[in-house]
Amino acid sequence: MLKTRYLFALGCMFAFGAMISSCDDSDKDYIPPALDEIEDPEEPGEEIFNQFTFTPHVDGEPYETYRGLVMAGYQGWFGTPGDGCKHSEAPNTEWYHYRESDMFKPGVLRNSIDLWPDMSEYTKKYDTDFVFPDGTTAQVYSAYDESSVLLHFKWMKDYGIDGVFMQRFVGEVIDNPQGEDHFNKVLASAMKGSDQYQRAIAVMYDLGGYEPGRYDKVLNDARTIYDSYASKQKYYLHENGKPMIALWGVGFNPAERNYTNSDIQALVNGLKEMGYSIMLGASTYWRAGGGDTYTPDIQALHALIKSSDVVMPWYVGRYSSSVEYLTGGNEGGFPNMIGHDLEWCQKASLEEGVHVNFAPHCFPGASDLNMHPYYTRGSRERGNFFWTQMYNAISKGCEMLYIAMFDEIDEGTAIYKVMNKSKVPSNEADVDYYVVYNPKNERVSYTNMNGFGSTTTNTVFMAKDAVNPAPTGGWCQLQSQMDITFEGIDDDLPTDYYLWLTGQARKMLNGEIPMSETIPARQ
Repeated sequence: MLKTRYLFALGCMFAFGAMISSCDDSDKDYIPPALDEIEDPEEPGEEIFNQFTFTPHVDGEPYETYRGLVMAGYQGWFGTPGDGCKHSEAPNTEWYHYRESDMFKPGVLRNSIDLWPDMSEYTKKYDTDFVFPDGTTAQVYSAYDESSVLLHFKWMKDYGIDGVFMQRFVGEVIDNPQGEDHFNKVLASAMKGSDQYQRAIAVMYDLGGYEPGRYDKVLNDARTIYDSYASKQKYYLHENGKPMIALWGVGFNPAERNYTNSDIQALVNGLKEMGYSIMLGASTYWRAGGGDTYTPDIQALHALIKSSDVVMPWYVGRYSSSVEYLTGGNEGGFPNMIGHDLEWCQKASLEEGVHVNFAPHCFPGASDLNMHPYYTRGSRERGNFFWTQMYNAISKGCEMLYIAMFDEIDEGTAIYKVMNKSKVPSNEADVDYYVVYNPKNERVSYTNMNGFGSTTTNTVFMAKDAVNPAPTGGWCQLQSQMDITFEGIDDDLPTDYYLWLTGQARKMLNGEIPMSETIPARQ
């Protein structure tokens, strides 16, 4: 018997000639087509729209579809001195993605992370200049070490998370031998982890750094991945009979991205000819336009999305609380917008036969004040912020979720094990200095940390002496008075809490536990 929560009555509406309603902003109480709780049809000839159903994945079997899965993004970009990567050979890159201002030390703009990993289970650990409250040296891991990546895949298995999209940054692997060395090593370890723990895996290109002149190089890189992994790995994620590859960064202003929708359409076409199915990571308002979406070219964006297999919009920074999620955006709350986005994909599939799936993005929280101290830190609300997103996406009828991110401690979205609030290291710098926020990127004269006069147009920077007057619309503050500490898991919650929550959402998606607006009780 089908888990009929996944049988979309929308198909029946089309079968009877009903029209899908328009998606205007006044539709505050929008509810998508109902999910009928019905038995499998026993009468011959009763029509089921199978593109809107899925069979839950069976452990040990290949991953033939994204439907029914909860996948996370996996950065894998952290490196340390002594880990063997080419990055560790240069002092300005040895703390890869832990660093800010070419260092990894306590203090705002001197490190890039806002969460500290729980290091209790790692095999390889690296000492830092940070100190825990008990006076011991704080340690971190390197994703260049196979053992660290395998531990992460073990956690995916332990908590019922289906797998990950391995991030592959165009600007860090193309024409960049050090970055290519790092990400190739991490990818090889992840493929081993996929096999060992039977987790789904796929590659996602972050298009930051892409421009049309790199078309052939990206295709060559994707060909290597296809030949080495995508066509061979048992647990490589497939959709529509083909291994999936994702491109993140479509729909945004081309003036800021160095490429257009037409440029990415050419790249998509090349990847499809190679044998891939395609997922696109898109701007938040990809369907209706406005906001972060480059609206003048929205028809080309829609054509691009219709040429793909899955669309996944990006939401970090668009809301930072459950209230903002439920009420914000342009359509009376993000759940309404998700419902409209899903309806658009269903309609395209039914009317045009393009089979576009919709994977809403959910994240547990966000914080990157050490890199961007002018941002606002949102609260994780003890997991309620995360659960509210996952519950609403599933209740709207979404069949797949994209979780960001598994391991992104630098932007505070990580779901893996991180330290509790009372146990994080001190972020107090050994010297005091000023942090200057320059939102209009004016040319500012200041005294640098070495005591020399300098000028800059940077948005935020460190200064030895106060900048007076402060930049227009900005500020100048002593670092010691900013009180930017490392974020952490609530002290009465275990460090694996967000891994567990993600696994519970996967169970809810697959009908293993009841639909619930509130977080289930943990046994």
